[in-house]
This record gives sequence, C-alpha cells and structure tokens, in this order.
Amino acid sequence: MRFARAVLFWAHLAVGCVAGLVILAMSVTGVLLAFERQINAVVDAPAVLQGQSEAGAPASLDLVLARLKSDGQGEPSELVLHSNPNAPVEARFGRERTLYLNPWTAEVIGQPSEGTRAFFGTVERLHRSLGLGMQSAFGRGMTGAANLAFLFMLLSGLYLWLPKVFNRTSLKHRILFRGNLQGRTREWNWHHVFGIWTVIPLLFIVLTGVIMSYPWASNLLYTMTGTQAPAGGGRGDRGPRGAGPDRMDLHGDRSAPPQFRTLDDLTRIAKQQVSGWKSMAVEVPNAAEKTLAVSVDKSMGGEPEQVAQLVLNRQSGHVDSIRHFSDNNAGRKLRAWARFLHTGEEFGVAGETIAAIACIGAVFLVWTGLSMALRRLFAALRSERGLTGSAAQNSEVRTAGSLGRDAIHS
Repeated sequence: MRFARAVLFWAHLAVGCVAGLVILAMSVTGVLLAFERQINAVVDAPAVLQGQSEAGAPASLDLVLARLKSDGQGEPSELVLHSNPNAPVEARFGRERTLYLNPWTAEVIGQPSEGTRAFFGTVERLHRSLGLGMQSAFGRGMTGAANLAFLFMLLSGLYLWLPKVFNRTSLKHRILFRGNLQGRTREWNWHHVFGIWTVIPLLFIVLTGVIMSYPWASNLLYTMTGTQAPAGGGRGDRGPRGAGPDRMDLHGDRSAPPQFRTLDDLTRIAKQQVSGWKSMAVEVPNAAEKTLAVSVDKSMGGEPEQVAQLVLNRQSGHVDSIRHFSDNNAGRKLRAWARFLHTGEEFGVAGETIAAIACIGAVFLVWTGLSMALRRLFAALRSERGLTGSAAQNSEVRTAGSLGRDAIHS
C-alpha cells in the first residue's frame, strides 16, 4: 500500500509539472468566460425605450427583412425574437455579424461591442487552443491532453488527499484553512483545502471538457447508452433546426414557388405551440423553401431541455414536426448536457458561479502544486550541493593527512 501510494504521488507530481501551465491557462480563461453571456447582454444589447410598445403593433418580420435589404445590410441567416416587448430583435448574419433592431420601427439601433467580442474571442481561443486558432490541431490537442491529465490528477489527488491516520486533527488540516502558516506548509494546506472543496464541480468540468475535446469520448456516451451516434463524429448535440431529411423532402419542385404565409403568421403559430417561451430563433428561408425552421427557448439560454425545434409548412401553416429535448435518445441528451454542464449554464447563474469558483480553485491548485514541486527540487539541489561540499572537504582532509604522513616518513 505504501509503495502504491508513493508511485501514485510521483505520477501525480510528474503529470502536474508537465501539464500545469496549460491547466493554469485554461483555468484562468475559464473564470473569465463564466459570465460571458451576461456581460455581453449588458454591454451589447441596447434597451428599447420603455412604453414604445404602447405606440402600436411591432413591425412585421417581412418588413424587417425588407428594411435590412434596402439599407444595404443584406439578408440575415436568422432573426431572434424575445418575449420581452422592449427587447430588440436580433438579426444574425451567421456567426460573423449581429445587428440589434427596434422591434417597432425595424431601425438598426446597435450591434455587439467590437471590443467585448474581440476580448472574449481571444479568451476563448486561449481556452480552447492556447490562442493558436480554433482549427489548430496542435493547440486543441494540447488542451485536450491537458483535460485528460487534469482528470488523472483529480482522481489521483482524491486518493492522495486521504490521511494515513483518520482523526479529527488530520481531517481538519485538510478541509479548513489554517492561519499563521508560511512556505511549503501553507501551500500544502491550501492545496488540500482547495482540492477537496472544488473536486466535484471540477470533475464535471473536466469530464465534459474531455467529451468535447475527443470524438471517441463523445461517441462513448452513445455506446454506454446503447444509442446511435449522429453523423459527424458525435458532435451533433445542438441538432440542426429544421435541417435533415424531413425538411429536404418537403422542398419539392423549386421551379414555381407557391404563395407563402407571412413570417408573422408562422411565428404566431410557433408561439402557440410552446407556452412560456422566452426567445425564438427563426431561420430565414430562401424564396423557394416550403418549410420554416424555428427554435423556441423557454429559458434564458444554456438549458437544452427547455428548447423545442419546430418545422412549419409555409403554405398551410401546419406544424410538420416538433421535437422536444425529451424526444432525443439518451446519448444525444448526455452530449447536449455536457456542453452546458461544462460552463455551468445548465443551472443558471448559480451553476455559472460554481463553475467560476471551481476554476479559481483550479488556479490555486496549480499554483500551490507547482510551488511545492519547485521547493522540493530546490531543496534536493541544496542537499546535493551540501553532500558534494562535504565529500570535497573530507577529501581535502584525507589528502592533508596523507601528505603529513609522507613528510614524517621522509
């Protein structure tokens, strides 16, 4: 048992020294990304004047699209509506650009802050690929390997945390901060305390990070649940809104597009299908498409079980299909949860706060771990120099004694 513990300790120490700086970078950026959505909502989205909704009916979505085209903005890929009448309509042009529109006049009233977007974009690149670009195989490989290394350290750390002798004092020293400590003793105490109080959320964060880093880990969820993984290496947790065979089969002949119902009529039908909705993403169809894809969210974001995917017939207004989160297989549910458990969004602000605190704990774990490793290294070097100096001194004494004996004999 003592030998096994020693082997695990040195493995824990070695892996921590190799992967520590990458884990540190991911932890610091994780803290910064914890409340990205709320910060963007405050900094970016302008508030439409209160009382504007009393002036009359909001502008039709078809008018919104026409206004964007006439202003030279082009056609967006989707429009996002909010149940709050004073919230702006979002016109999204892929992932590259978003405009905020006054829902009553269809005028452009703002867009996301370039500074805020650039900041969080840089932080996210550092978090996911060490700043080498989202498509960098080397950068993403480094962070993926660091996730695996951190998982090993958390599991081995749980075992090493256990005291050799269980009593009140030994447990107290491992779960409570102690004052008036310095140097390695303080770092040992902090390492154990931060470790035990953050290990559970960190396990969720790291496990879900591994799932998102490696297709084999993502596919393992489907294997474990006996369900079929979607095409694309198991990364289909978001699910295409209205895409796939059902939508394509309904396109029919594109040569003579029929008369379609307005987007306002279709979104009104979609709203009736999901009570208590908070936001609605409407994919802007092309001129010949016979269906409209709508994603309706009953949460403020980050809770996939609150999202419903609808496909409506643009001619009749009939709901061709509606897919709730509960309709997904077990593997697909787990994969969707993995994404939002990683950030804590699944549990709202409370979950994001716990995730942020866990990342702060990880920062201290890396710092105290590396500091104790360096102290151990410097102590070993000093000890070696001391032994070398003693050996040299003993050699000089033996040499002097030998010369003295030679002088006497001569």
